[in-house]
Amino acid sequence: MSKQIKILFCFHYSILNNGGVRSMVDIIENIIKKDGVTVYVVYPTRKETAINYLEKLGVKTIYLPFYKLNKNGRKGMWKYIIKKIMSPFLFFKLRQIVKREKISIIYSNTIVIDYGFILSKMTKLPHIWHIREFGKEDHGIVLRGGEKALYRKLNESKGIIYISKAIKEKYSPHIKKGILQEVIYNDISKDFINRKTNFNIDPDNSLKATIIGAIQEGKGQLVAIKAVEKANKLGAKIELHICGKKTGSYYNEVKNYVKDHKLSDQIYFDGFKTKMNKYRSDMDIGIVASKSEAFGRVTVEGMLSNLAMIGADSAATSELITDNVTGLLYKNGDIDELAEKLVYLYKDRKKLKELAINGFDFAKKFIEGNAANEVYDMITKLS
Repeated sequence: MSKQIKILFCFHYSILNNGGVRSMVDIIENIIKKDGVTVYVVYPTRKETAINYLEKLGVKTIYLPFYKLNKNGRKGMWKYIIKKIMSPFLFFKLRQIVKREKISIIYSNTIVIDYGFILSKMTKLPHIWHIREFGKEDHGIVLRGGEKALYRKLNESKGIIYISKAIKEKYSPHIKKGILQEVIYNDISKDFINRKTNFNIDPDNSLKATIIGAIQEGKGQLVAIKAVEKANKLGAKIELHICGKKTGSYYNEVKNYVKDHKLSDQIYFDGFKTKMNKYRSDMDIGIVASKSEAFGRVTVEGMLSNLAMIGADSAATSELITDNVTGLLYKNGDIDELAEKLVYLYKDRKKLKELAINGFDFAKKFIEGNAANEVYDMITKLS
């Protein structure tokens, strides 16, 4: 008879298109297929697409409006204070659920929440932390209590999962011996398999490139815009499609650059999209210009849509793209080199197709459920 394990996953957000949420959902979808496993998910924001998806899979979900640790201006401060005041009542309720359901282990997804960790101390249950972000370097996250407080909590957990070697290199020097630490790359749902039947190989055709993600400085949209602008001055015909919510000061800066340089016939703001396979099907090239990509779901998803991926040679992007084999790498922040790579693919459509096919073949390993198996192995060791 297999071991009975009841896992409480703690989420920070409930929208399926959020990278960290989607990655955890993909893992849970495979874990619930294991014999003897029951999964519960706690979420602190209003019910959205991820929770609907999980409930259809038979996952038990619990809404409790816990606070988040990332600082977010004056409005965010008041929201944090109110939720902090409410937290003793929320912990009392959640502790009762843990006791009644006989939970075996508690699992926190991302560093911007600590209610799972606190609950583990209250219940004396083992706790695993899944770290998906650098913090300030990639998302501009500043944590309440600072990084010292985070490291203290990490060192009182039983296990830590990092989504890339780059993430481990940041955190592991601060972790004491005896804490189980693993690098586990994300699973990607088979739903993202989106193989092309036709490639844009006619050299007279223009190319469509896309950069996907939150429009913020760390994601490098302005670098991509300037590179496309330069590539087109060098004779290429490339459109850049920016996929992301059109909001914030950086979006305004980027939009003003496009307007001031009269680039509206080259640069398109497509807004936030949910049907990503359909969106990518119309593209030829994917650009990942992030300064510090923790993993790079967008890289793997782009490969699974047969896009020729071009990425900044930094952090986890360098772990996913083998230069000139599964994509192209350029020096982080180097607009001239990125422009050169774009011109290269514009002129050499055979290479464009080769990289797209090689990238697809490489990315297929992420749909095999390996992450779920490795996460499950850690859970069974610690529960």
